[in-house]
Amino acid sequence: MSLKIEQRLDNFFFADINPIIYTTGAKLVPMEIRRNGKSRFIWVVDEFCDDTYNDNGDICSPCVYSNKLDGLMK
Repeated sequence: MSLKIEQRLDNFFFADINPIIYTTGAKLVPMEIRRNGKSRFIWVVDEFCDDTYNDNGDICSPCVYSNKLDGLMK
């Protein structure tokens, strides 16, 4: 089951669906999300290691952390 489906089943959304990027390498770490006393675990990117592409196939430089959605891309 995808993370998007899990979010819909829990009626809890923590991210927008765009932009979508593709990567050939990233370091992932587990993250715990708590809601109404229930815990869920998801994988989140800790670091991008190899080429990453946008929907157009162009190489992009994603940031792991930003205070704005458009700040996730350099």
